Amino acid sequence: MAVHTEMEGLIESIKRLHESQYDLIADTRSMSVVPAEERPADDHEAMWTPVTTLTIDQPTGLTSLDLSDHALGQMATDLEIPKRYFDRMRSIAPGLFQTNVHHWLYETPKRKLVRARKTDTTDVGRAWLSDRYRRLDNIEVAYKLLPELNNVGEAWEIHNASISDTKFHFRATFPAMEKAIKVGDPVRWGLQITNSEVGGAQFSIDNFVMRLACINGMVVTKVMSARHVGKRLGDNLSDEAIRADDKAFWLAARDELRASISEERFEEVVATLRGATEGSHIVAPIKATETLAKTFDLTDGEKDAVLLNLASGGDMSKWGALNAVTAAAKSSESFDRRVEMEEIGWKVAELSTREWDRIAVAA
Repeated sequence: MAVHTEMEGLIESIKRLHESQYDLIADTRSMSVVPAEERPADDHEAMWTPVTTLTIDQPTGLTSLDLSDHALGQMATDLEIPKRYFDRMRSIAPGLFQTNVHHWLYETPKRKLVRARKTDTTDVGRAWLSDRYRRLDNIEVAYKLLPELNNVGEAWEIHNASISDTKFHFRATFPAMEKAIKVGDPVRWGLQITNSEVGGAQFSIDNFVMRLACINGMVVTKVMSARHVGKRLGDNLSDEAIRADDKAFWLAARDELRASISEERFEEVVATLRGATEGSHIVAPIKATETLAKTFDLTDGEKDAVLLNLASGGDMSKWGALNAVTAAAKSSESFDRRVEMEEIGWKVAELSTREWDRIAVAA
């Protein structure tokens, strides 16, 4: 995963990755899988990560792709093979794996979009998708959407951005749009754009607030969300129609981005966060954190981090609890999970009085 804090470096990374990528659309009956035959010599029953190659027979010749874990997961779902069994066959019964996959590729034929990337050593199949998948590439975000930040009438600065194998996140903040939640505790308004070229997430434009005291982020409102579903790709859809449809989409996204830089929206969020400083306070931090973890499906490690942050922060209000969650997000190794936990922070802020009391007075 590459993380950027400068726009120039971000754009260069997006361009470089885009130049290595290409797409194939083919009938599954023209495909076959070749599982790795080698396995660890010390324990042939051990679960391991074999390479699975997808070959596609096209009019121009045979294309071979080493499938990524993400693409393999999508294939298992598409073929309706339970993922655990799918992985077990790949690992310890490659012949059975090949027989099962070929059966469903040929007996239930479909047209699939396979998104690929060239690397120094091999070509990688990075996604296994429907031919109805709408391709919203990061290069389009870079050239059709990010420049609009210069037209919103507010000074902005890049907060951070990340590009992983499955997702793209971009965040900018607006220094002139700052308000205090309580004395000495200001937040700044920001914008987040999320995309996935490989079906790992919906395209979305969100607002977020950044707590300046600890540089914690919190995703607060969704401005636009769009599934990657479009018209079926193929010979019957003209290039002109595709261009017109894409133009309409990005114009709508541009308008939503402009609307998100709203003082009124910021005021509404600030009012909710100021309300979080009031009401019931946590009585038993350990029990409250356990209830919080169960409510929002936190891992044991995340729960422990939230408890530590809550105790060290000393603020037992709802505001203190949600900041303990967003602070714990910073320790996540996955940027994607970090964003998910920052979204949980806002969910805590939006808990009703009754829901919050159930956590605060947990015994």
